[in-house]
Amino acid sequence: MNNKSKKIFSDAISDDYLLQQIRNDDYKSMELFFKRYYEKLCRFGLSYETNSCLVEEKVADIFIELWKNRKSLDKVNNPKSYIYVIAKNRLRKVDKFEYFHQTLDEHQIGRTVSFPSREDEIIDDEKKESSSKLIRAILNDIPKKSRQAFELSRIDGLKYKEIAEILNISPKTVENHIALTMRLISEALSLLKIKKILNEHN
Repeated sequence: MNNKSKKIFSDAISDDYLLQQIRNDDYKSMELFFKRYYEKLCRFGLSYETNSCLVEEKVADIFIELWKNRKSLDKVNNPKSYIYVIAKNRLRKVDKFEYFHQTLDEHQIGRTVSFPSREDEIIDDEKKESSSKLIRAILNDIPKKSRQAFELSRIDGLKYKEIAEILNISPKTVENHIALTMRLISEALSLLKIKKILNEHN
């Protein structure tokens, strides 16, 4: 079996099956589960802690403890949500400054209108512009939960219900967070286009 075939095979294995095998002391399944989620959890963790070394260390510790406590994994209903919630709880730093900004975030979300009809158009614009640095800059400047919801949905492929469980918010709020992010990206890309047009005519 070549590397491509191995990847297709490993991707087809469900998280539930992997956790079942991990409970049965199968270390290869643990390695596969680690490879599947380590980088994703590190990226997710950077929205709570900016020190990448600390994030990597804490995420690695999660998998070590997961292996140590593997016999109790029969209580886990959704492995994907479970592992993200653990990462969130380990990396979250709640202080007055963060609470203040979280309150502002929620206030802004409350006034957000959904734009699902623009979604495909915005994603196409992202690809056409091939401006990942711009998108990253936008994501760094938007409210934290909006960024988390957007990345969990668009990068990690989680469903709104799963994201809601991870971030401890309602699916509707997840939808609003993603709508806000899509709107900000759309506005930024539109501004970029206008600047390009102006530069071409100068």
